[in-house]
Amino acid sequence: MNPPRQVLLPLFGFTFLTSATYSVARALGVSLFIARMGSDALPVALVASAVTVIAVSAITHLVNQHFPARFSVIGSWIGLASITAWLTAMISVEHHSFFLLGALYVLAEVRGCVNTIYATTLANNAFASSTSKRPFVLIAAGAPIAGIVMGAVMGYEASVIEDTTWLKIIIGLDVATIILLSWIPKTSTAKTMSTVESRSRIKRSKQLVQKGIRSMKRIPASPSAYRYRYGLVSLIAFNVFAVTMVDYQWKVIAGDHLIAEDELLTYFAGFYAVNDILIVLVQFTVATKLLDRFGIGMPLCAYPLLLSILGLIALINQSHSVLILLFTLGQGLTVLKRSLYDPGLTSAYAILPQNIRNETILLIKGVVKPLIEAAVAVGLLFLASRMTTNQITSTWLAALIPWFLLSSWVSSTYEKWAPTQPGKEPSSELKLSEQ
Repeated sequence: MNPPRQVLLPLFGFTFLTSATYSVARALGVSLFIARMGSDALPVALVASAVTVIAVSAITHLVNQHFPARFSVIGSWIGLASITAWLTAMISVEHHSFFLLGALYVLAEVRGCVNTIYATTLANNAFASSTSKRPFVLIAAGAPIAGIVMGAVMGYEASVIEDTTWLKIIIGLDVATIILLSWIPKTSTAKTMSTVESRSRIKRSKQLVQKGIRSMKRIPASPSAYRYRYGLVSLIAFNVFAVTMVDYQWKVIAGDHLIAEDELLTYFAGFYAVNDILIVLVQFTVATKLLDRFGIGMPLCAYPLLLSILGLIALINQSHSVLILLFTLGQGLTVLKRSLYDPGLTSAYAILPQNIRNETILLIKGVVKPLIEAAVAVGLLFLASRMTTNQITSTWLAALIPWFLLSSWVSSTYEKWAPTQPGKEPSSELKLSEQ
């Protein structure tokens, strides 16, 4: 097996480049769509995004079953670059086309989905047996660093560089990603890592049995493994529901305050850049120590708890200035999400057997997440105009209760069966396979 650094550095670069393209595409897609089409059209874009993401995930799953993983990854980015090139040519002619602007918005969401699927899968395939969360944190750090760089550039040059120029920059980053993919060691792919891990685990299991140690390194394909899988799926479902609602309210409030395209682009790019600066600071200072010392339960439970506090304040005070402050802070919790919550949740997949783990990642990232987003979007499309701000806030506040409870259950289950830390006594509990 390759030394960890030979896998870690290319995966960090992959996360950096793909996140850089997503940062530009997201800020550009949201700002142009709201500025030219209005925030009232957001639910339609959300529905289109969710449906498209599901279709792309299904196609990705089929391709992965019939072709090597490396072919699938490279093919995905060739497709993304090609579509972006087509949009560049079309938008330069039709500036206010609802279809083209909607396609630009949707493409950004597709990028986000594809990024997370491959980044999560590659990280788990490479470091599933790691007893430290450091590899997951370092790989995830590529995203906020990319956000800082691109956010600073966009915030400074928003009023100077044209929209089609930003699209050309995205294409250039896609090309760089395709080149980098050829450097990622083959052992980091699912198929090769499966063989390597399998042999390694068999050898390790024999050693542990000889020593009389029953330490859980991975959950076998038992009913307990599937219960844990469904717990993860349910957690993500309530998470996505609440976060999508908060994101919608935040964009509507921002759109009501900022009308000009360059102001919206500067605001969104600047917001994401500041968030990413804070994320990097947390990731490179305390993230690994906190996750290794307190486990994944702290970030998984803290996120919905902090959102509930902001939501309750929003119910009490309806001042427009207070609302924009509260929802900006709510979106600002992505600092916690991406520096602690996401690495913790990514590592939570590691105790599943590899075949179940990869299926679960694809199910959650490519089906459950976009399905929930589509359901929320359809609901907002028909009900948003009839609902008050308090009613919308109360709806996602209700989802925080099961989200918190499921986070607690998933984290306790993970801590019970996770790989034991060096120097710690392994759990004397009965293995899941024996229950």
